[in-house]
Amino acid sequence: MTYEEPGWKPLYVSSIVGGGTPGNRSIRDALQRLARAADSVEWSGGEDETGVDVVFHVTGPLIAPPDYSGMRTGTLSRKRRLITVQVAVPVELEAVPEEEALRVFARDLVDATELARTTVARRKDTLPVRQAGQVAERAAQALTN
Repeated sequence: MTYEEPGWKPLYVSSIVGGGTPGNRSIRDALQRLARAADSVEWSGGEDETGVDVVFHVTGPLIAPPDYSGMRTGTLSRKRRLITVQVAVPVELEAVPEEEALRVFARDLVDATELARTTVARRKDTLPVRQAGQVAERAAQALTN
């Protein structure tokens, strides 16, 4: 028996923002566009796989920069069939146009699904990550072409 959470998807895109500022506005907008693009990609099935929740950490006045750089895996829930990958957004991206930040985030999204796939593949008794990478690639292509 598998746990089927209502609305389960192979890929989730979200962000934790330490407070909105004029400086991180383009980052927040780019991440919203990325999340919408990922949500719009069609997929099927999903009963025999682990999904990926990619969470972008954006620095702001309410929280300090993350204590890591790049990306790292977070919680793996066999019950929910979901692994979290956290992505630290560099403060330097505040200085680039939204379209450039979007390209960076699209690459990060694809890379995060690959990190999740390889991490889950090393675990025993865990369903593989299957469609998340394909969904990420289609979303990235839709936004960067």
